[in-house]
Order: sequence, then C-alpha cells, then structure tokens
Amino acid sequence: MNLRARSGRGLAALCIAWAATAASAQDAAQLDPVVKHATELLAARNAKQAYEELAPLQDRFAGQPEFDYVFGVAALDSGHIDDAIIAFERVLAVMPNHAGARMDLARAYYASGAFDLAEAGFRRLQLLNPPPQAQAAIARYLAAIRQRRGEAQGGWLAYTELGIGYDSNITGVPPNFGAAAQQSFGLVGIEPTGNAVKRSASYAQAMAGADYTKPISRGWNMFAGGDLLGRAYHNESDFNIGSVDVHAGAGLNQGPTQWRFAGNYLYFAQEGDAPGDPKPTNDRHMGGVQVDWRHATDTRTQVGLGLQLNAVRFPRQDVEDFNQVYLQASYLHSFEARGVPLIYATAFVTDDHAINTLADGSTTKSKNLAGVRVFGQYALQPGLTAFGGLGAIYRRDKDDYARSTTVAKGHDTFGEASAGLFWSFSRTCGLRVMYAYTRNSSNIDIYDFDRHEVSSTIRCDIK
Repeated sequence: MNLRARSGRGLAALCIAWAATAASAQDAAQLDPVVKHATELLAARNAKQAYEELAPLQDRFAGQPEFDYVFGVAALDSGHIDDAIIAFERVLAVMPNHAGARMDLARAYYASGAFDLAEAGFRRLQLLNPPPQAQAAIARYLAAIRQRRGEAQGGWLAYTELGIGYDSNITGVPPNFGAAAQQSFGLVGIEPTGNAVKRSASYAQAMAGADYTKPISRGWNMFAGGDLLGRAYHNESDFNIGSVDVHAGAGLNQGPTQWRFAGNYLYFAQEGDAPGDPKPTNDRHMGGVQVDWRHATDTRTQVGLGLQLNAVRFPRQDVEDFNQVYLQASYLHSFEARGVPLIYATAFVTDDHAINTLADGSTTKSKNLAGVRVFGQYALQPGLTAFGGLGAIYRRDKDDYARSTTVAKGHDTFGEASAGLFWSFSRTCGLRVMYAYTRNSSNIDIYDFDRHEVSSTIRCDIK
C-alpha cells in the first residue's frame, strides 16, 4: 500500500500510549488542559484544529516534552512536516528514549523524502521490540521505502505463473438449454450444439509478464510492460485461451498522491465451436487509455479514482463491437491488529455504446454496467494468508429486444464469491489455492448459468 506520513487515530493513540508507558511514564491527567484537548482532537482525527490551537502556544510551552510531542503529531498529521521534525527533535533532546517521538520523527523524515534518515529511524525502532501494531506499521514503511527507491532507480520487474484447475461451465450456458431457448426466443425443441453445450474440463495454465520503469525527474517516471497468458483445456481444445496484454505510459509520484496515465492493448483469442462459414470465434481485442489517481489518507488507508476509455472489437462478430466509458472508485484499508487484516473495495459504472446494429438496422447491444467488489485477507501465520472476495454486477440493456425476441428489456445480475490460501514458501515464490463460484441471473433464461472453478497456481517474482 502507498503510505502517507500522517497517522490515523489508531497510530497516534498507539504512539502516545507507548511513549507514556515505555518512555515518559507521565500520567495524562498531569498534562496541561490545552495539550489534553489537542490529544482528544487527534483521537477524533482533527489534526488541523489541534495544530491551529497549539502553534500559537509554542513560545509558552516549547521545550516541555508533553507539549512538543503532541504538537509534533498534530503538525505531522496536518502536513506541517518541518514543524513536526523540529518538535520531535526537541522531545528527543530532553528524552532520548522517547519511543513515540522516534517513531514519528522517522515518519516525518519519510514524508519529507529523506528516505535514508527514515529507514535508519525505523531500523532503530525495530530493535526496541515495539508492540505488534507498531511493528506492522514499521514494516509497511520499510516496504514503502524499498518501493520508492525502486521507482527512483528504475529497471525491470517480471513474474511467471504456472497453474492447474477445473472449470465446471466453460461456455457459461444454462443447464436446460432447450427450455431457455423457448423462453428467450419462442423456439421449441431446440437441442444445444457448439457453444450452447455445457462443457466442463480440467485445465493447465501459464502466465508471464514484465514491466520496465525509468525515472525522469521531479517524481515522474515512464513505464512499459506486458503479460502473456495461455490456458489449455483437457479434451476441449476449441476453448483454449491465449491473450496478450501490453501497456505503456507515465506516472507521477507526489508523496501521498500518485497519478498514472497509460495506454493499453489486449488481444484475446478463443476459437470456440460456433457453426458458420466463415466460422465465428470468440476472439476480441481492446485498446484504450486510462488515468488513475490514488491518495493515501494515512498510514493504513488509500482511496482512488480511475477513468478508462476503451474500444472493444470482435473480428468475427462485429455486432458485438462497442466503445466503453469506465469509471471506478476504490478504497484500501489495513488494520494494525493481529493478522494484519486488509480490505479492498471497488465500485464501478460503465456506458457501453455498440457501434453496429442487429439485422433490423436499428437495435443495438448497447448496455450499462454497475458493480461492486470487496476483497479481504488475513495472515494466519508468517507466510500463510487467507483471502476471500465477494462481488455483484448489474447489467441493463439499453434497447428493447436486444438479446431476446420475447423479453423486451434484458437485465442481468452477476454474482461472484471466492476464497483461498496463499503460502509464500520462499522470498520470491508463493502458492495460491482458490475456489470461486459465479452465478448470472437474467430475465432472459438463455443467459442464466452458474460456474464452479478450483485452481492451484505457483507464482515467482523476478527482480
């Protein structure tokens, strides 16, 4: 997670409590009422007001560790980094073992971009055997420092994946195709053929990718990369999958805020088993541009917004071609608690405009999508993490009778649930075991289906 050198209520309270017990042993009741009120404001996540109340009082109270520490936290949390560094240094000049001040001074150095000083401070704190929550925060900062240094130095980062799995419904069709065809098109006695046959099979999969980053100046960097994917089904070779995904662009790092501007191209190949001459395939390619904004509101929380403009084309089924506007919001939060829980949530909406019409010359497959997804993880023990996710996507057709001759307005609800374990068995490699269930419920029966998938994948990062 990208880090901002501002504590939230939990970290500020942790450092104050730690300092009180491990360093100063000062009872909170003995603090000046103004300082105690500022501490309450910090606990309520109102660092700006705390700073505004304490700043005019420096001439009166500066040099008293109780005042300087709380003032330093307020300054750091409200973005006055220089004032924070000076305040924490005043504390340490009087109380060299003040653990909270050392923690927050390292955070202030990180916020100012002095990564060497920040790293040295965090390393010293690790030697003091701090509480588990503080250890987790220190580990995140050290990881972020390594990431920032990697961005500054540039270079290659690659990975490889090998996996096996089982898919219970490769073609995504209903269990009773004949009845579904009758409801959807008024056709009686239809037997499924080709892509309409429900198929299940085990598969083997391989994936590899690489990204190259080159720093430019003042937080800017350029990047380019790509991914290759291949999946082969047992005894269902017509549905084997191959894809190529390439991207390039520029990023801007502004401390707690990151921007990413990119162009991308994806080609997906799947022959399928549809009749016709020339034979329709499931091939498609997509090109687009995107801009992403991410902002770390504190050491544990990140919010984001993204906008994409995509053109999706189906070489053998041009009635499916569409242009898309995709807008997404995201929220990431990790907890300083046992297992270091993490939650990541996204919400999105799209406007998909079909560029070709059906045979009647006016109806299109234009649609809107809206969805939410939530992902969480929990460390069961070092190197072993449990994870799971839930999601729902709603689809609404814009035109009447776009996907059925008997149902005017088509609408679907797609649900997904997944759970699994990730075992990091070496510094760069890990094993992921996962189960996923998906279900699409539609008022057009031919689009009703469910699917079970189990998979086991080994991934190795190459730096």
